[in-house]
Amino acid sequence: MGLLNSKIPPKTLKDLTYITEFTKEEIQQYYKSFRKDCPSGKLSIEELKKLYKKRFPMGDASFFAEHAFRTFDTNGDGTIDFREFLCGLSVNLRGSLKEKLEWTYNMYDQDKDGAITKTEVLEIIMVITVMCEIAKIFIFSSDTPFLAFQLI
Repeated sequence: MGLLNSKIPPKTLKDLTYITEFTKEEIQQYYKSFRKDCPSGKLSIEELKKLYKKRFPMGDASFFAEHAFRTFDTNGDGTIDFREFLCGLSVNLRGSLKEKLEWTYNMYDQDKDGAITKTEVLEIIMVITVMCEIAKIFIFSSDTPFLAFQLI
């Protein structure tokens, strides 16, 4: 039995059922899918970029993937394990408004100083725009980010 067919350990399943908004069945399905995409059990930044590229083939999702990666990698070890993945997914799909706002805040607060600057907001807006290929309508120059932010 290889990694792809391995089951989530019962203690981990019980723990994840308690700390996420997912059922045991959903967690097992997510685990199977996660292990299919990440046989090592750890998702690297490069692997996440490839997954985002599949979801957004017309745009450049690599910059957004870096921000998502930083937000999912809560222990800062440079990888996303299944627990980090599932907890982030749970917040995004089924979390309360407060939990979703906190997760989003953490994505925007790139330097983790507890404050979000105009530059950090603009950075996220621009990477989302590039990912969705809307950015082609902008002419990027050194003063465009500040102008765009003022318009928002």
